[in-house]
Amino acid sequence: MSLLSTALRAAARARPVLAVAAAMALTLGGTAAAGTGAAPAAPAASHGGQQAAFPGSVISAYKQVSASSWEGGNAPAAALDGRTTTRWSSEASDDQWLQVDLGGDADIDGLVLNWESAYATGYHVDVSDDGKEWRPLHTTDAGKGGVEELDVSGTGRYVRLTGTARATGYGYSLWEFQVYGTVDDSRSTPPLLSDPAKAPGETGQFGLTAPADKALVTDTRRPALSWEQVPGADHYEVWLNVSRDDYDFSASGSLLDLYTKVAEPDGASYTPSWDITDRWTYKWYVVAVDGSGAKTTSDIRSFGVYLPDVEQVDDGVAVVDGARDLNKNGTVEPYEDWKLPVAQRVDDLLGRMTPEEKAYQMFYNVQSYPMSGWHFGPAGPADLHDVLLSTAATRLGIPPVSAGDTTAGYQTTYPLQSTLSAGRDYPLDYKLGDMQRKEELEVGARGTLSPLAEVGTKVLYPRIQEGGGENADVAAAQLRALVAGLQGGPELNPHSVLATVKHWPGEGAGGEAGIVYDEVTIKYHMIPFRAAMEAGAVNIMPGYAGSDYLDPGGPGAGDSAKILDYLRTELGYTGLITTDWLPSSAWINAANAGSDVMGGADPGAADFSMTDFQAQVPQARIDEAVKRVLTLKFELGVFEHPYGDPVNGPYRFHQPAYAQLANQAARESDTLLKNDGALPVKLNEGDSIVVAGDRATDGAACCIWSSYFHPDYGSLTMLEAVKARAAQDGVDVYQDDAPDPKLAVVNVGEPSYTHATNWPDTEPYLPADQVDLIKKFKDRGIPVVVVLTLPRPIVMSDWNDLADAVVVTYRGGEEVGPATASLLFGDYTPSGRLPWQLPRSLDQVLKPGGGDTREDANESWDLPYDLGATDTEREEIRAHIDAGEPVPTDYGDPLYPYGAGLSGWN
Repeated sequence: MSLLSTALRAAARARPVLAVAAAMALTLGGTAAAGTGAAPAAPAASHGGQQAAFPGSVISAYKQVSASSWEGGNAPAAALDGRTTTRWSSEASDDQWLQVDLGGDADIDGLVLNWESAYATGYHVDVSDDGKEWRPLHTTDAGKGGVEELDVSGTGRYVRLTGTARATGYGYSLWEFQVYGTVDDSRSTPPLLSDPAKAPGETGQFGLTAPADKALVTDTRRPALSWEQVPGADHYEVWLNVSRDDYDFSASGSLLDLYTKVAEPDGASYTPSWDITDRWTYKWYVVAVDGSGAKTTSDIRSFGVYLPDVEQVDDGVAVVDGARDLNKNGTVEPYEDWKLPVAQRVDDLLGRMTPEEKAYQMFYNVQSYPMSGWHFGPAGPADLHDVLLSTAATRLGIPPVSAGDTTAGYQTTYPLQSTLSAGRDYPLDYKLGDMQRKEELEVGARGTLSPLAEVGTKVLYPRIQEGGGENADVAAAQLRALVAGLQGGPELNPHSVLATVKHWPGEGAGGEAGIVYDEVTIKYHMIPFRAAMEAGAVNIMPGYAGSDYLDPGGPGAGDSAKILDYLRTELGYTGLITTDWLPSSAWINAANAGSDVMGGADPGAADFSMTDFQAQVPQARIDEAVKRVLTLKFELGVFEHPYGDPVNGPYRFHQPAYAQLANQAARESDTLLKNDGALPVKLNEGDSIVVAGDRATDGAACCIWSSYFHPDYGSLTMLEAVKARAAQDGVDVYQDDAPDPKLAVVNVGEPSYTHATNWPDTEPYLPADQVDLIKKFKDRGIPVVVVLTLPRPIVMSDWNDLADAVVVTYRGGEEVGPATASLLFGDYTPSGRLPWQLPRSLDQVLKPGGGDTREDANESWDLPYDLGATDTEREEIRAHIDAGEPVPTDYGDPLYPYGAGLSGWN
């Protein structure tokens, strides 16, 4: 198979980045050209972070917001983003209002209005339970502008400020609108009366009666559950597989089969006390408990809940009988009727599509071909919205899915997966995926080309940085957590981002040139893929590499029928298969081999004909692929809610809580490999530190090519972060050199790269100039702390003894600078563990003068923990894998073993 070159792939994926970043910066800048009624921007009265004299906390921040009008880029949500540098401004007329949905019934204890110079002299504030009937909370005709703290109280879910008299000729302009109080979230929070658990071994001892098995509930979020009365029962336990963020992600098994006790009623019925969110598979059972405590268990049934927020947007699509009339014929067809089961809607729509409409669903570039099924993101919010709008004009109005290379977060950049494997905090991994989900949903992005289900057992594999480390069980737990977080639960649902698990069938065992595992070691590399499916993943991307074991002498995975068949027959996978970025010459072969979507494929590409594609790919194969595409689109709910909020959504990006999660992930991953007393830094006021090395000012080294946006939010370099932290102790920081430094922090390691390493892949060690820099400070008698950016395993024996301490940061995300600076100064104790072995010498990896070939390798590319291992040890590793046992991590003779890392300062 012809592979795209690294340079071409990097260029193809990098082209939109500058435009996207510029669009985001404009959207968030708050200084877009104002309309005729907008007041000129002025310095904000500083109230950011200051606590008003009210009980409770700010409950309006980042909530859903609407307004009577806005001018320029000064959107309504700018008044709720906690920043006194962005503002909402209205048109220059009366009356004008700003309304916030607090998300639940609230007790309001006070309001803060932080006015720009265009303030209101007259206004009133009202509250409502439903957004329709309003009660007065505060009224004045003597507004003074500036920061007004209103000592008011009341209850309600919605708060609205209405300006009635303006102090200037401009519209109303607010830097911040802050509501203080508390919100009752019990309406949206299920009671968790147990840990997640599997069902009892014996079930079916009595029956469930309602809802009907596999029913789709579309009229209430609180469906009445009932079951047969059990004679002698004292009470019952109701167990439901609610979505949780605290599963045991390290345990195998489907997350859909983990139940939580949510109630203990006395009778044979129960109505939930909370609003059940949209999901397709709520499985449940009931346990009857008699007076002695003996238990019997019902059968297990399932139901779905779907009550969508059907969007009404100026896109030419009317809402008829509560459904979007996508084909614009004035009636509701079965595929438009969200009250019908997904399978019925899919079959109806498939029957209405022409062969051409079907084929286009397998392709990208919807921005040029609106019948296409996919959009390659990320795009600026307004650009993406325009693309989504364009598809509403097609004959059947089938929405696309926008999915991009957002492999470590969307707007908030968290550490790469190999870095997260050093932290091994799977509930945190879930929260990071959930954070990415929320940011993408803000603007209508509904997919990501991540995470990687790859185990990195080959030192020279350049993309080892993106995978889950060397331990398949750690990678599997991480995959369960990330996939579930991106989905917002244990299956794809209308509030999910579509995870694309890659690169099948596991390129960590050889790389993109070819996978080398055999009938035994393939078992090890399948562990994370199986875990992803257990978490509900329904999209898998084959990689470029072929497998001599699965398809001897065959092509790469994306157009190998045998490799794709193994996924379906051996692993039982039934979801979508999306190729990697194959050349157009491979698309027909890929479709015929079993790939459903041509990744990134442009139907207008040179030397490609959609007519030829339809002629050479059997219609039954196209129908099979499109049925999978439509199924996941209906499951995502995009037919009812195809859009995001391009105006307000960007102001809810990169919230402080999100940056805190990224910081926590970096802290937990940072690994202290060595410490001879240099850390933590304990210097006196007036002492000095020198920060040196190429990575000290390298703002890109924290991340990789697909982390587009971290510079937009002030991501600190190591030099900047160390300076900021040292200033707290009165310690001076110099760059590169200092007259009499007490400590040198030398930042070394590999710069960011795309798919090839920045240095030759056969040179996994620091360049001579970086080693010389470490030696220079050591020769001066200055204690040396080496901060090592480590995207892949390297040999460090040549300088390890020169360092008084070694801190490994991997690719730690946008907060790695502040997190590492805090570690150096002892603000927290280290806990990270190496996700791979580090070789003692290059000859543990390669024969002298060898290249990146299997013949020149001294390590086994498909085995974990084998650097410097004997033949006997390698056979033992294989035996553990073959038996399905965890592989002990202490094989071989590395300089630092897998899992190395100090958990204290000694």
